Amino acid sequence: MEHNDDTMPVPVPDSRLKEAMHRAREEQAERTDVLVDMRDAEIARLEVLHGGLGDSLKVIPADNDMFEIVLSRGNKPRLWIDMLAFVVMGRDRRTYRFMRDTRDGRQVLFESTDPDTVSTRIHDYAAHRIIEREKALDAAGDYAVLPIEAEMDADADSESQHAAARRGGFGSVLASFILGMVAGVAVLLAYGYVQIP
Repeated sequence: MEHNDDTMPVPVPDSRLKEAMHRAREEQAERTDVLVDMRDAEIARLEVLHGGLGDSLKVIPADNDMFEIVLSRGNKPRLWIDMLAFVVMGRDRRTYRFMRDTRDGRQVLFESTDPDTVSTRIHDYAAHRIIEREKALDAAGDYAVLPIEAEMDADADSESQHAAARRGGFGSVLASFILGMVAGVAVLLAYGYVQIP
């Protein structure tokens, strides 16, 4: 039997896998877009809350650095109130969750879908923290922490006093040593004068 190359059917590449991969890439891109859109929506909601808090917390005294309202845009966006408290969006991406880190783990202080209500709770939290700080400083009395500049000045003054004392201490030790040697030589000479005829 002879085979003629002209009569053999040429295999046609199957494009179904190619089409399926194209569809899979499109679906993955859509899912990524949805995730990015959801994250952007979370950031937008936290920015609304941040805008509502910005000016009202400026009445805090300048020497009180407890509160730093900062929006972090990581994988899970957060609106930080202080070192321990922050606001994140709930799983539904509409609920504000005001949380605080404690020794026992994270504690949900308040949840609401209304940014004004959450803002009020944040202001209440800030007021309580300021009063706690004032009570702690009043209880410390004379032992209250000095401002950093005063501490540094006090440290520099005490260091210079210690250095002066060390210099004065070394000088007095040296003078005592020399005086002791002179006295010892005088005693030896007197002993030699008496003993040698």
